[in-house]
This record gives sequence, C-alpha cells and structure tokens, in this order.
Amino acid sequence: MNNKKLIYLVLALCVPLLVVGATALSESPVLTETPNTTISAPPEVYTPQVFGAHRQYMASINFTWLGNKSLNETLEKGNVGGGDVNVFKAALEQDGFIVQQGTLKTIPIFDLVNERVLYSCNGNNPSAPYKAYILPPAPNQSVPNPLADETNMSILYRLRPDEALVLIGKTPPNCTYFSYQSFEYYQFYPIEEAFRKIFANVGDTLNHLTINTEGTSEREPFGCATIIVTSADRGTDQRVRAAAVSAGYSPAIMNTEVLPSSIFRMGLEMECDPFLFLHRIAFFTDAQAGNAYMNSNPGVVFRITPKAQAEHDPYKVQELRVRGTGNTSEFELMGALNDLRQALLERFGADNATEPVTSVWLTEGYDAIQRGVDVLGVTRDTTYLNTTPFTLADDPNEFLIVYGVNHVATGKAIYSSFGVYGTTLANGVAAVDNQQFVSTAEEYIPGHPAAKYLYVWKVARQCNGDPHCLKVPSTPGAYGVGLDEQAFVAFRAYVDPPTKVGPAYSEIVYDRVIKFGIP
Repeated sequence: MNNKKLIYLVLALCVPLLVVGATALSESPVLTETPNTTISAPPEVYTPQVFGAHRQYMASINFTWLGNKSLNETLEKGNVGGGDVNVFKAALEQDGFIVQQGTLKTIPIFDLVNERVLYSCNGNNPSAPYKAYILPPAPNQSVPNPLADETNMSILYRLRPDEALVLIGKTPPNCTYFSYQSFEYYQFYPIEEAFRKIFANVGDTLNHLTINTEGTSEREPFGCATIIVTSADRGTDQRVRAAAVSAGYSPAIMNTEVLPSSIFRMGLEMECDPFLFLHRIAFFTDAQAGNAYMNSNPGVVFRITPKAQAEHDPYKVQELRVRGTGNTSEFELMGALNDLRQALLERFGADNATEPVTSVWLTEGYDAIQRGVDVLGVTRDTTYLNTTPFTLADDPNEFLIVYGVNHVATGKAIYSSFGVYGTTLANGVAAVDNQQFVSTAEEYIPGHPAAKYLYVWKVARQCNGDPHCLKVPSTPGAYGVGLDEQAFVAFRAYVDPPTKVGPAYSEIVYDRVIKFGIP
C-alpha cells in the first residue's frame, strides 16, 4: 500500500464521511449515546479503503438506517390517487423487473454528526428539514454502497443506467415550499484513484410549482398523490409508467426525474458515482400536521431493476429553468439600505464596527461536476450568499447586526432567510426568516418610505429577552458553534415566482452584516 492510501485509511479509522444536511428531528436511526464533541476537517478525497473502514465503524456502533422500523409497514402508503401499490408491484414483476423496497426518511443530521456516523452538516438550512431515500443495493451488486449499514441499506446508492427509483405517495401538507431532487454525491477521479465529494444537484427540482399531482389542475399541490420516477433510461421509464397506469394510477400525477447518463458514471462498480435523493420542505402552515408528516413515511419507495439488461435508451440532459426576469427594482433600495447602515453605525458605535463581506457562497451542480468542487447539495431554487468568517464571543458588547432587503417584500422570492454556521462542520445552528423580518427596520429609520422593504436583526450569544435577536448556541458538536470557532452568516432567497426557480444574483441586493465589538 502506498503512503497516500495509508494516510486515507488512517483518516477513515479516525473520522467518518460527509453526507446530507438536515435539521435534527425525531424518527432517529439506532445510535449510541456518546456525543461527538471533536471537530475535525474531512479528507479531501475518499478511497475504497476509506469507505470500507467507515462501514466497519458503523457496524461497531450497531448503526442501522432504519432502526427498528419495518419497510412492510409503509407499503400501503402507496395506495393513493386511485392506484393499488400491490398491483403495480406485480405488474412490474410480470414485466421482468426485480422490485425492492426502500423508504423516504427524515434525517436527524445533528445527532448523526455527533455520533460520527456523518461528518458534516453540509450547510444545512436551519429553517427547513429534509428527508432522503434509504435504499438497498441492486440485485447481485458486489461492491457495497458508501455509508451502507450492516443490513446493506444506505442513504447513498449506485444505479445501473437501466434502473429506476419510484416514489408513490403524498406531497407535504400546506407549506411555503417543497421539492424533490437527486444529487451526485461522489465523483471518481482515476488519476487519484479516489473519489471527491461533489454533492451536486442534477438539473432542476420538482418543486411545489412544477410537480404533477392530483391537485395540479387547481395548482394546489399540497397533501396530494404523486409519483416520481427517477431514471436515466427512457425505455425503463415508459415501462414503469405503463405498470402504474395498469394499477389504476393516473398519468396526470406522474413525474420523471432524468439522470443524464452522458454526465455521470452509472453502474454498480467501485468507480461508479454514488447518488442521493433529497426531499426539502419549508414552513408548514400547520405545525402539528408538519410534525406528523416529518415523523412518518409519506409514501412507498421502490428500486426497480430489469432482470435482463436491454440496450440503453438514454435521456438527454434536460433544459434548465432560466433564472432572472430582468427586474432589477431591488437596486432602487440601495440608497435606503445605506441610510439604514448609517443609522445602525450611529446607534451601536462605528468605532468598534467591522463589516464582513457578503458574496456568492455556492454555485450549481454542473459547475461543481466540471471543477470537482463540493457545493453541499445546492438547489437551483434559491440563491446562496455568505459572509467572510468571524468569531463571536459570549460578551454583551460583542454581537452582529444582520440587515438587508426583504426579498419577499419586493416580490423576488417566496421566502428568504439567514442562518449562522460553524465553518468546520458547515452546521447551520439557528436562523431567522422573512416572516420575522416585517417592520424591523422601522425602529432605526422611522418614517422612511422604504423601511417596509428592509429588515434588521441582532445576533448574539445571549439575547436577554430582545425579541429581534437570534441566539447562537455554543453547545459542543453539531448543535452549536464554539466560542473560538470561525463562523459565518449565510443567506437564501427561494424561488422567484415568475420563473419557478431561484432569483438571478444580478437582480437581488446582497444582505449585509456588521459586527460590533472585538474585530
């Protein structure tokens, strides 16, 4: 074994892998009780030895993705929209497919990171929980998937180009936003004989404005039956759809998510790309209904594999929704924003103020794939901005003032938010959204005609009852950001309504931060 591979093996024995970002919720997998309070940087590349050593670690703590849950308990969740899931499954088997069941599961990211099952929170959105597919390997797959547990279930999976994944179930109850999307998680680099983490989105999402459901005609996509077929093969997709129709499902609720095989290295061998599937949800209208949705399986998931491989009929790379409308009206607020900045400096003291710089944080999946960089599971449905790093002491005289344009008030987004992150774990520990921004700038620029389009929020270690203050916890591990740890503020603006995708960066005014206290 050469020295490079030996180093990777040692890293694997000491640190776990990176995976999907999400907020901590219930329905947790089986975990031990020893929290991880050690923060370490991940390796830059991942070898087969790294993957193997991590699977051994997961086995040593008796970790399983499903815990004590039985997949059979969720099969009936596929009986939606007038269809019969057992008839569907039988039709696929009759057509020469092997049908295996998976699940769509809430991912308690902070707990998993603290248990060293996962290493990074991947820039999780503190405002929005996540679900992900947990899947078995393909039939006769000899190479284990990364992050596979002792039952061979994994959140990451390789796919033959003729396979399909199918979700049959109901969309979330009423909320501000939801989406479904696949990601290329790792990409193999032959020269290095190792993988790099990419976590790149595959094109556009199926979001609440674009998905086909039984409520599509009324454009009421919430709590509705839907089917999502993920495949690289046109023939497989058509056969799956035909089986669904024969089982009573309407074509009107069917969606195809294309995995373009011209971009990815598909297959079951070690060098093939592992994928991941995410379901994002933000701001349930009814919190109780939202909790019930997140703590249950909203549908049934199948991995569908042809018994006999036919000639591959690949889908082309799909067109992307175009960002931008040409509407640059937010920039009319630059003068008002500068007035607000001056008022903040006068209120809190310019002599002890520093201003972290806000810039584009993350690009998009196709950029990441070409450059071999990690974009942390981005979606094109939003913009991603962040500040240069800083530290935040537990001192009443040290705090941040976050301010900017409320992109919802200007009509450029359906929701916007900011969150505070630790740099090492990329863990978003607290956030504020546009619902809380309303009227917060008026205190600093009273009577200003543009105040209703702006917001101001304080960020500190202790808020002492301030209703417009976000407390940043210093809890060890993923739940907090240490007092000496580098941190940053990140900003999102989700979905420009006319385009059904994220705003163009050239059409929004960047949010800002002033730090008061120790530079």
